[in-house]
Amino acid sequence: MNVVTHAAGVSRGILSLRDRAIVLALAQAAIPQGEWVAGGGEATVFRLEEWLTGIAPGHTRAFRGLLWGAEMAAVATTGTFLSKLPRERAMEFLESWAASGLHVGRSLLRALLTPIKAAHFDDPSMFAQVGCPSFHGNQVPQQEQPRWMSQVTDGRGCDADLELECEVVVIGTGAGGAACAYELASRGRAVLLLEEGDFHRRSGFTGRSRAMVNALYRDRGFTVALGNVGIPVFAGRAVGGSTTVNSGTCYRAPERIFRKWREEHGLVDFSASTMAPYYDRVESMLQVERASRTLTGGVGRVISRGADALGLRHLALLRNAPGCDGQGVCAFGCPTGAKRSADVSYVPEALLRGAQLVTGARVEQIAVEKGRARGVMARLASGRRLRARADAVVVAGGALMTPGILRSVLRSPALGKHLSIHPASKVMAVFDEAIDMGGAIPQGYAIEEYAHEGIMFEGASTPLDMTAVAVPWVGRRFVRVMESYRQLATFGFMIEDTSRGEVRPGQGGSPRITYNLNTLDTAKMAKAMGILCEVFLAAGARRVFPFLPGQGEITSNRDLAKLRARDVAPGDLEVTAYHPLGTARIGTDRKTSVCGANHETHEVERLYVVDSSSVPSSLGVNPQLTIMAMAHRAAELLDVSLG
Repeated sequence: MNVVTHAAGVSRGILSLRDRAIVLALAQAAIPQGEWVAGGGEATVFRLEEWLTGIAPGHTRAFRGLLWGAEMAAVATTGTFLSKLPRERAMEFLESWAASGLHVGRSLLRALLTPIKAAHFDDPSMFAQVGCPSFHGNQVPQQEQPRWMSQVTDGRGCDADLELECEVVVIGTGAGGAACAYELASRGRAVLLLEEGDFHRRSGFTGRSRAMVNALYRDRGFTVALGNVGIPVFAGRAVGGSTTVNSGTCYRAPERIFRKWREEHGLVDFSASTMAPYYDRVESMLQVERASRTLTGGVGRVISRGADALGLRHLALLRNAPGCDGQGVCAFGCPTGAKRSADVSYVPEALLRGAQLVTGARVEQIAVEKGRARGVMARLASGRRLRARADAVVVAGGALMTPGILRSVLRSPALGKHLSIHPASKVMAVFDEAIDMGGAIPQGYAIEEYAHEGIMFEGASTPLDMTAVAVPWVGRRFVRVMESYRQLATFGFMIEDTSRGEVRPGQGGSPRITYNLNTLDTAKMAKAMGILCEVFLAAGARRVFPFLPGQGEITSNRDLAKLRARDVAPGDLEVTAYHPLGTARIGTDRKTSVCGANHETHEVERLYVVDSSSVPSSLGVNPQLTIMAMAHRAAELLDVSLG
């Protein structure tokens, strides 16, 4: 048996020696030595264990459970433990597992290999090999301490309990909470913002995906919706929420969505025209402008070429990033401050207008007196307590966390239900020309031809390590794709889903998400995949990878026809999600909604929900502008109600 030791010769205490031996066997089999891609080895194990340090104990146990599942599965298949198999035999075992017709098995392998691949490719020598700049981090001048930082209290450093009073306490600093707090503070209200995560400044955004995922993402990116396909659902956990880690795409919701709200949810005051003034405010604050074609990179170039050949409508995306220089690390915090996420726009502007912010504050209870919200109790990261008295409470923890915050005071049958997520997937293709995804806007280009059908194509340049995670293969085929990185193009799509899921309380305060992809949405995703493969072929791709089990690469129209003729099941798809919505939605029916049209809960007065959970349905476009516009509107109504 191979025994893994660390360079320092000291156990980190996260994994046992046997655990490390299993990781080593997996890394060696999944990532064999290539021409320049280093093979999996002890360095992979060391970086993985570094990444696991500080992770929630439940997630560590789950990962170790997956390790031992792989160890024992090899016994059932080969008669020998995985960690004792010869390398070639272990590679055959993993390749068979990756090609399995059972989606549950493939999902488990994906969950097991994702952190191993990410750790392995977090290597400066490999980033340098492909000229990918995102690894090296960014040297920025020491920032001056702005005046408004005096109004920020770090809950990690509090050595005493806090007793605070305000007019409105806002829980969460993402798209909804930050915009709502800004609007209220602008109207002279005394606002207290509470944020569970930390306030990461520009100087802390290194561009290194592993460190930034650990710092900025909820549960370090481990949040997964379980159902007929396992779907990672990514959300931010920091000042700025998911706006800090999104790609900056800015869309207004189309009128057909507002018409649906009026017809199905009784929200008669919502339309494209009535919401236009609020969108205007948001776009002004975020300084929205169309991405420069010079920064959409090789991916934008080939997508434009393929879309032109097919007569499809395409364009550079509108984004909230004036002055963007295309470093390609939007999902890990913008190191230049060009992206106008809530942490550099709405939150500082709210503080300049008198708001207060406490970070490292996890709200545990909403205080309700005589049917009216009167404040909150929170646990600070230092272990001390915070109690805030208020005339109104705004919950803006996002669609995954808001239901848990509300469960202590609401009994609504709709709470946690009606979850939509904009299921997303991607296609990759290898060209004979340089693409160089590492130096472009991650999401800068779009094909809008099918938007009316609820299919949006948006892409999708990813750094080396994130590309490795996105390729579901193992072994030599995986390494060959990775070694073609400079010629590799990725483009994604998402759908306006009709499927719905649910969020319930999970272990350690994390959300437990269930979601099943229905037949209609599966067919829509299969159609989108076929269209994107055709675009890549029309652009001159040499090989196109739809990443469906049993599906070879697409190199001709004949291959494309076979792809389109096959039956696609939900579990065949590699799905991710970034836009959870609707778990505390507004509406007029108390049985199917949590809040009224003014965002006040049906059950408790002066308790408001102003975030992605309040959005009544799937939007079909990136939601941050709509969440912010709705927050401005809700804050206006709240201000009036306070008198």
